[in-house]
Amino acid sequence: MNDYWGVPEKEYEISILQFAKKQLSDNGYYVLSEKVEVCSGAGALTLTAILKTNRRLIGLYIHDGPRQRKKRGSPIIKVLRLLPELKKVEDFRKFVITHQDDFHIILAPENTDLRDKAEKELLQIYSNLYDLKIRDLYETNISSAADVLRVRLRKEIHTTSFLKI
Repeated sequence: MNDYWGVPEKEYEISILQFAKKQLSDNGYYVLSEKVEVCSGAGALTLTAILKTNRRLIGLYIHDGPRQRKKRGSPIIKVLRLLPELKKVEDFRKFVITHQDDFHIILAPENTDLRDKAEKELLQIYSNLYDLKIRDLYETNISSAADVLRVRLRKEIHTTSFLKI
């Protein structure tokens, strides 16, 4: 998405962090780009994003879904460093997919205190979004949760036209 906070450019693009713009900025995070994928059926969600904070870029990885919630409880949230070649969120996502088993080790930030602080803050922000947008879908056994979630996460802009008389 070129204009992240605007309307998704393509029918299949969705955003979840758009609903937390204020909370993110209050904590010093600015979303440069985001890629959200929702799997069919129960709606497992994977989010990769590039955030800016304190003049540095960080990667954010979130994996959540009904199975994740039932087996482990909370979502997987990782704050990661970005390699120089990972300038776009698509490149970041491809890296995560290519290195599924060890991306979190390869991209581990050197400053673990900052990573832990950021992960705690971003978990709280995501938890609020989860309660607002997703929880009821994951707690009920809706087989079309992915379709419902896609509609909920798509930012809608309502325009009103006025007739001049």
